[in-house]
Amino acid sequence: MAQPTQTASVKASLWKRALRGFVTLTGTVSVLALAGGALWLGSATLATRAAAVDAPPAAPITSVAPLRVSPSDQMTTIRTFHGQIEAAETVNLGFEQSGRLNVLNVDEGDRVTRGQVLAQLDTRILMTERARLVASHAALEAQAELSRRTTARQTELRNRGFASDQAVDNVALGLVAIEAQMAEIDAAITQVDVRLSQTELLAPFDGVVGARLADPGAIVSVGTPIIDVRKDTAAIFRVGLDPKVAPLVADAPATIAVGDTEYDARFVGFRSDLDAQTRTRTALFEIDTDDPVYLAAGTLTVQTSQAVAGYSVPLSALRDGVRGLWTVMVLTPDRDGTHVAQAAAVEVMQINGDTAYVRGTLQGDALILPGGTHRLVPGDVVRIAGAE
Repeated sequence: MAQPTQTASVKASLWKRALRGFVTLTGTVSVLALAGGALWLGSATLATRAAAVDAPPAAPITSVAPLRVSPSDQMTTIRTFHGQIEAAETVNLGFEQSGRLNVLNVDEGDRVTRGQVLAQLDTRILMTERARLVASHAALEAQAELSRRTTARQTELRNRGFASDQAVDNVALGLVAIEAQMAEIDAAITQVDVRLSQTELLAPFDGVVGARLADPGAIVSVGTPIIDVRKDTAAIFRVGLDPKVAPLVADAPATIAVGDTEYDARFVGFRSDLDAQTRTRTALFEIDTDDPVYLAAGTLTVQTSQAVAGYSVPLSALRDGVRGLWTVMVLTPDRDGTHVAQAAAVEVMQINGDTAYVRGTLQGDALILPGGTHRLVPGDVVRIAGAE
């Protein structure tokens, strides 16, 4: 009797568990169904409301003003160097002997010609010495004439037997001694004439008086500078260059700026040595101008070319790239007259002012965006400003 009772109790427990599981499952399914219905109802409501609202207008296509660039096989490089302008020839003139400065015929800024007398020393002492020598020469000339006549008479008397050979020799050799004295005096006169010529300061070439370093009445010694004269030719610009760059400069167009004024320059040559302090090679350029530029500092600008293929683009067209490269925004044609922006990687070879010379993935003639590249990203569609 106990066994049937236990069996009935187990069955009742199993039914209760099954019933609880069924109820739980039914409740869960009901909740999920209600949640799904609510979600569907909400989505349908939102879709209906969204369909009732007008779609926003499409964003307008950006208009740009591109720049057309063409490939080049020559890279132009502009280099600047600082130097000084000087006269082609400058000389400080002084006398070869001392004395009192008697005359100074020129002033600063005067133009002079070669051989022109610029200054003169007091010559009174030399002129007196010359007059004394001329008088002595005249006295010896008279003695020489007397000796010639005496020699002629003694020779005639000897031929008649009234004079000895010794008497004739004495007179003849006396004439020789007088003539030697006359030659000595002639040499002294020549020496005085040379010294007189040294009392005149002559212009060695056509030029301009740069400075007057003494005034009339001053006592000057040998070699004391009296006048500074600069040769009347083109001025010379002297500049030190890197020995590696120097060969490129020889045949390149050059200009020299002095202040706000630029002058065309012509290459003259190099010094054969290097500067001991700067280790640069000195180059000389000729400036053809009459402006007062002597001793002024100037800036030499030289334009050289190298065989490097690339493009000249504005600096504003460059954007940072990766691995040290740069990019430019290239516009390629699309449909309906529009263009698509694409990035081209480039390497900067040279920068001159606001222009860069680059090489990279650019090909042929290209339209690039010269500025405002931050407004676009690769893939943007743009329209060229002013295009129909």
